[in-house]
Amino acid sequence: MGKQQYKWYIIHVFTGYEKRVAAYLTEEMARRHMEDMIEKIIVPGRIIKVRGEEGNIHNKEKRLYPGYILMHAVPHDSVIQLISDSPRIMGFLGKKAPMSISDEESEKILELMGTVEEISETRFMVGQTIRIIDGPFTDFNGTIKELNKEKERLTVMVTVFGRSTPVELGYNQVELI
Repeated sequence: MGKQQYKWYIIHVFTGYEKRVAAYLTEEMARRHMEDMIEKIIVPGRIIKVRGEEGNIHNKEKRLYPGYILMHAVPHDSVIQLISDSPRIMGFLGKKAPMSISDEESEKILELMGTVEEISETRFMVGQTIRIIDGPFTDFNGTIKELNKEKERLTVMVTVFGRSTPVELGYNQVELI
């Protein structure tokens, strides 16, 4: 084969399985002898500095786009077949055919991966009232019942049809009122 034309693709995967899917694809690529068709498989993430309750700062990896991984590959049927055969993958981004992203877009993502985000201690506490800004309960208000700082998730009690219902949300889905 001559010089391959690699393109960047975004692959939609089950949220929380990004690293496992990337590892699986890397193994499967070697097993199917496709090293010349897939150059890179990346789980976009970056380091965030988190200040703990004791005041100590530690690094934590944060996914930039939960549910998505990047792949630098040749647009070829065998690459498309690998993605459609693989578990925990919903497919390429693109309606009918895999849609590549521009080198400029991929450069922005790769640049963002090299940055460090600083976050102080959690701004949320049990008992606070929040407004949901993303998801099926958008614009509902609720009260924080539980916090999971490791996973950056909270359990919020929301009143739906007159009944108090627990809803699990990410920090990025709520704002303090």
